Amino acid sequence: MLAGLLAIVPVLPAMAATVTTPAATGFLPASYFAKYPEIRSVTLSPDGKHLAGVLTIGQSKGTEAQFQLVVFDLPSLKVASRLKFRNNLLPLGITWVSNTRLVMSEGVYTGSLDFPQSDGNILALNYDGTNQRTLYSVRNWGNPGSSFNMTSMVHGSPSVVGPTDEMNGHVFISIMPYPQYEGTRNSAFHQTLLYDVNTKNDYPKQVAKIDHGRMGFLVYHDAAVFAYGTNGKNMPVVFSRSNGQEAWRQMASSQVGVVFGPFRVAPDGKHVFAYYSAKGGPEELVETDFNGQHRQVLASNPFGSVNSFWSTPNDHVPFAVTFAGVYAHGKPVVTYLRDNRYSQIMKTLNQQFGDHFVSLSGISKNGDTILIHAVSATDPGEYALLNAKTMQLKPLLQVEPWIKPAQMGPRVAFRFHNRDGLLLDGYLTFPVGVPHKDLPTVVLVHGGPIGPRDQWYYGSLQLAPFLANRGYAVINVNYRGSGGRGLNFQKLGWRQFGTGIQNDIVDGVRWAIRKGYVNPKRICVFGASFGGYSSLMQPIVAPKLYKCAIDYSGVSDWTIEMNRSVYARSAAGNVSYQQFIGTDADAKAISPLYMLKRFNVPVLIAQGGADNIVPPQNAERLRDALQAAHKPYEWLFYPGEYHGFQIEPHRLVLLHKMSAFLRKYLGPGVTKTTPSVKTAVPASS
Repeated sequence: MLAGLLAIVPVLPAMAATVTTPAATGFLPASYFAKYPEIRSVTLSPDGKHLAGVLTIGQSKGTEAQFQLVVFDLPSLKVASRLKFRNNLLPLGITWVSNTRLVMSEGVYTGSLDFPQSDGNILALNYDGTNQRTLYSVRNWGNPGSSFNMTSMVHGSPSVVGPTDEMNGHVFISIMPYPQYEGTRNSAFHQTLLYDVNTKNDYPKQVAKIDHGRMGFLVYHDAAVFAYGTNGKNMPVVFSRSNGQEAWRQMASSQVGVVFGPFRVAPDGKHVFAYYSAKGGPEELVETDFNGQHRQVLASNPFGSVNSFWSTPNDHVPFAVTFAGVYAHGKPVVTYLRDNRYSQIMKTLNQQFGDHFVSLSGISKNGDTILIHAVSATDPGEYALLNAKTMQLKPLLQVEPWIKPAQMGPRVAFRFHNRDGLLLDGYLTFPVGVPHKDLPTVVLVHGGPIGPRDQWYYGSLQLAPFLANRGYAVINVNYRGSGGRGLNFQKLGWRQFGTGIQNDIVDGVRWAIRKGYVNPKRICVFGASFGGYSSLMQPIVAPKLYKCAIDYSGVSDWTIEMNRSVYARSAAGNVSYQQFIGTDADAKAISPLYMLKRFNVPVLIAQGGADNIVPPQNAERLRDALQAAHKPYEWLFYPGEYHGFQIEPHRLVLLHKMSAFLRKYLGPGVTKTTPSVKTAVPASS
């Protein structure tokens, strides 16, 4: 049956079958790149009869972001229910707790450059929208009208752990209690509690407690058997036990290494699957007993950490993994750990759709219905439903149906060695239909800097595809400190914000120049958040390399960050600043605001006035200093925007202003129509 899959699986709409780039078709509307994805966070019900996801609505009205929970019947895709959220709110972590009931956290969306954060509300409802209940609310806890069941749980920071094994409508919720008195840190603040909550009547039952704050729980047979987190030095702290009645046993540091993240108990009930790194190298997938002994490495790669995995239904055994930054034939490499029915299916699908990365996004409990997700460097993503019995694939949803992959420029991975001999990776995005030679180029620097990394697939910020569509090549560099390479690689970025990280970016650009992809006289640097900081630093550390810079919500003065940002209000944030930067004097020494004598390119500054991550004083003081020094700048400021513009018309203005700025200082992009051009993967140095 599987042998005939290639012949009977239809090509999904918009899926390209080859890596040939068609001839150029001209500029696409900038609005295509200003929109949010139409659908996201799609999940399959345990019986395979329903699909839930987050729908974006009302984007073009000039209002704040608006989202709905939408549930579809399968396979008809008839809408079973919609739940509308208030502006800036959206469902997070949609979790099926039975065949017909869902639980989710409520998230706050405060800017396109930041991840949504939970507001402390946890909701439940049936797939058809009935029996809606608030299981927990930080805001309403203890207020008149709050339920007795809610107040029988402690007041604190909640998170959804997951459903019970029986999928009987119950959900596990962990809570870290708040201090009982403002400004104090009593013993309850150093606890984490776990509750089994009946989502149909809100009734909670405490099932676990540990005297450590901010711990995650791993549940097996409805008992918490692992509790894991980090200490004040960001080193792992892990406790285990065989059942819910035993006392917690702390695992030895020699067994947990520097990273240990248990995520699933093995079918024998005596071993656990976990992410692991002994000494800070790329994270491996391991299987170990509950004491961290008899450890077996299931998957590892010397370059990148385990990035994702697929598991079988019911016993939840990982059968395939991917690694960060590991590619072949123009897309991520899948390493198969077991030869079974599902590995054969996924191998065949990835062969069938050669330039797409096809992943297993969900699977019914009986294993017969599989939710497939396909994404590529030119396709924002598509979902399809595979009947594992008949091997028929039914297209369902496109993430951004207005984007046509044939009109997008190719994006390819590359590796190079920096000036210190360190192997780094990155991505090149080319304009469609033009030779990959001597191109005007934008260096697009990712934020963070410690932890995040650029990815191969169609960018969620849509900036690289937009710039390529305007005729500019785009370079992304995963500099030291980026994620996906292990803790030691991240630590290489500590105290290197203005030096080593900037050198890595310069070295990546010079690599692309040597390869002939980039016109060395037509380069601009652009970034957001830490990337915005780098867009200011790059012309300072490499004064002859760039013609212009675009600073989007970027840091100009690190002392502002260390004293005014939202992270400065937390102990964890202050520890990170000390580790990553040092003292206020160290922060000032790496701040471009105090180096403007060496900054000699035009700059476009874009900033939101309500940004609490990179406060607007960064942009305002930079503007004032440039004006006093009679240096050229352009200004785009929206008082009500947060960390990254979230209102579509504002995002559209930013794209138009960027285009005009680049045409002014780099000249027009390359848009010459040529015959189809094969995508050539750059050779590593």
